[in-house]
Amino acid sequence: MASLRDTVKDYQEELRDGIAWVAFWKTGRSWNAEYFHLEMSDYIYPEDRSRMEEIKQADPAAVVVNGYYSGYLGEDMNLDELTAGVRRHYENGYSNIGEFIEAHDDRLPPELIEEARAAAHAAGLPFSEKAYRDGEEPDPYIFDGSMSMEDYELMHRMIENERSERMVETILSGYLSNLGKYTEGRPAGEWVSFPTTAEHLKEVFDRIGIDGKNYGELHITEYQSSIAGLAGKLTELESLDELNYLSELLKMQFDDDREKFVAAMEYGDHTRDLQDIINLAQNLDCYWLYPSVQSEEDYGHYLIEELDELELPEEAKKYFMYEEYGRDAAINDGGSFTEQGYIYNNRNTFTQWYDGRDVPEEYRVTPQPPVQEKEQADLDASAAIQTAATEQPPVLPIILSSEKPADKMKEITDRLEQGILGLYESDRYADYLRTMSKFHDYSLNNTILIAMQGGNLVKGYKQWEKEFDRHVKPGEKAIKILAPSPFTVKKQVEKIDPDTQKPVFDKDGKPVTEEKEIKIPAFRVVSVFDISQTEGKELPALTYELTGNVEQYKDFFAALEKTSPFAMGFEALSGGVKGRCNYEEKRIFINEGMDELQNIKTAIHEIAHATLHDTALAMPERPDRRTREVQAESVAYAVCQHYGLDTSDYSFGYIAGWSSGKELAELKGSLETIRSTAANLIDTIDGHFAEIQKAQDKEQTTEQAQPAQEAAKQPETKAAAPELPEETAPVQEKEAQPEQAAPAAPYYTINEAAAKRAKDMNSFSDYKQGSATAEYRHYVDEAVQLAERQKQRVDPMYHEKIDSLLDTYARKLAANMNKGYEIDARVPSILIAGGSNFPTRKKEKQNAARDSNYREWQDIQGQRYSL
Repeated sequence: MASLRDTVKDYQEELRDGIAWVAFWKTGRSWNAEYFHLEMSDYIYPEDRSRMEEIKQADPAAVVVNGYYSGYLGEDMNLDELTAGVRRHYENGYSNIGEFIEAHDDRLPPELIEEARAAAHAAGLPFSEKAYRDGEEPDPYIFDGSMSMEDYELMHRMIENERSERMVETILSGYLSNLGKYTEGRPAGEWVSFPTTAEHLKEVFDRIGIDGKNYGELHITEYQSSIAGLAGKLTELESLDELNYLSELLKMQFDDDREKFVAAMEYGDHTRDLQDIINLAQNLDCYWLYPSVQSEEDYGHYLIEELDELELPEEAKKYFMYEEYGRDAAINDGGSFTEQGYIYNNRNTFTQWYDGRDVPEEYRVTPQPPVQEKEQADLDASAAIQTAATEQPPVLPIILSSEKPADKMKEITDRLEQGILGLYESDRYADYLRTMSKFHDYSLNNTILIAMQGGNLVKGYKQWEKEFDRHVKPGEKAIKILAPSPFTVKKQVEKIDPDTQKPVFDKDGKPVTEEKEIKIPAFRVVSVFDISQTEGKELPALTYELTGNVEQYKDFFAALEKTSPFAMGFEALSGGVKGRCNYEEKRIFINEGMDELQNIKTAIHEIAHATLHDTALAMPERPDRRTREVQAESVAYAVCQHYGLDTSDYSFGYIAGWSSGKELAELKGSLETIRSTAANLIDTIDGHFAEIQKAQDKEQTTEQAQPAQEAAKQPETKAAAPELPEETAPVQEKEAQPEQAAPAAPYYTINEAAAKRAKDMNSFSDYKQGSATAEYRHYVDEAVQLAERQKQRVDPMYHEKIDSLLDTYARKLAANMNKGYEIDARVPSILIAGGSNFPTRKKEKQNAARDSNYREWQDIQGQRYSL
């Protein structure tokens, strides 16, 4: 039997913090308690409401109290005072749980809900209480309790049907006609829908008599398209491959992109020919579309009321000529009003993705001459070998049985603890380190969860589609990992004077308080899918392997020397020792005479020692010798795996004996040490390796350019020497031709004046001229390094594509940052304006614009993955 004092003792921190609401009730003579959190809008979560109803049934006199909002409680009270306060609430019926549920329940009356549900079902639509109440569209991927399971399933069936209809929608079709037979008066033709396949087009050619011998020419006599205005832009002699290319691009568009494309077609500045239209479909970021703006008057209202271009008193807005203002603005923009809304070119760089010559291989469908049988058999065998080589082991997702988010967290945490204990078997431990080498920037918990479920390369459902053009296969079960899900609560805190940074007191000498939102860290279970569970566009290699190439070995070893906290050198070591880390001299010694691969592996092992264990020998936090070796060997294994080095000589047979008898916290702490050290080493080595190779590229370019410059300075008399035949020309003359220099970083202009205004509107400190440009170039430089590393891993045919992606990233980033400075400069901070003059309504609009711009910034940063 628990007394009230004992129960309050267990929840005294929650009562003092005032963040959670704590329910107290009795069962018999025993006291019970449980804490709850409210939504941002001070409503009870659906699952918490059910629990509170259970408590109410058990004890109708139960109370729900909070240390800040309930009387007789406070953060300065001791345990006895808190107990007395809770007892006073319970005995006097204050803060009764029934009243609390009624005050914080956002549900509508049952009869109104049932009436609306019946109306929705009569129309064949799913019903969501939250959507009906708040006007918010329900998230189809989160079951939040506001819909019945039947409605939830109906919603998904409708989504699937809509998706299926979209898939079968005819984007573009053309009537292919045999030109030879047409001129002979024997017309033969057939409708073809795009996108199509080479096989289907071959069948159409056979049916209409296009054989490449007697009849080789065709023309397209008519077009039909579900996209307004597209058919009228096409001619009868368009390339079938180009039509298929365009249709595939349009098929991948989201609804908002499709609307913008139709509007841009009507706008007409890039619709000269099919090549232009293909590029237009890939440059929609060059346009701004306002769907709600349908007229000059609408545009005037939007500029004044949404963007606050002019600060007008409310009374003056009654007499303002919005139509004339919108007309002048549209003329200055060079914009156009379309059925999809107002559109204009924002002057971003229009990238020529397609040059009109070579359609990318994956979009070509024009039938080719037949391949000889033996050659075809060789191709089929090669494809089969490649497919077998890339097969991945099966993914085994964790199946969670719980429905409530809190229960799911507990269930996956329990599985995680079991997984940690199970890792310390030699084979499973090596599997975990291999996973960690691929996901070195993931948290320890998620690395273990991915390893437990057999993941190889994981992303979210939408991330696979949006960033990698791949789709999750039907019927695949998701891998479960953890994602941050913080929530905010309101709390009364002492008000601080912005000038003195000291508390503000009222006329009675008491501290003035104000309500602030405090973010509480939390996590939720989310779903991701492994690459083996997806299909679609092939991915480039994501890691690079070190080979026996001496130049690459020297570069990589130099990067290791820069990474190492100790000086490194070679020395003859006796007793079969490969390397030694001397903590007193701050030096690493590597045994002479080993091969290059062993030198690198030994260096990584000793660098791990130097990074982790450079502490005084007598310090209590210094691990024992066996632990030090486990940590160093594990870090070295993970780093070597990341770079594709041969790790077949590594063995972890001793790991089970080492881990025996150790507590879970100690084992988990050791894994975190290994993970964070390996991740830091990988990031640091990558950075130094890229710097070294970039410096070498510049040096080689300079050296190759110098002979050509010297030759140009020779006297004209030497230039008159008799010419040699081409085959006998000196080799050094050809070698002296300078190679093309590495591409410079694609910088775009940053509006320093706008950045300075933004700084002045939000801070008293002076703006450092050039700091905005420096920040922008830092991001671009990182992307350039990423692009250069990727170029080393892929075929040169992709280098131009990488440069184009890099240029798009730099251009979009500059536009986004400039837009951010413009937004920040609209409204001063409360520090600058002061409380009495603070424009609250404008600040709310500014914050909404900031949020939108930040989401765009996140999307742009995500585009770096496409490199």
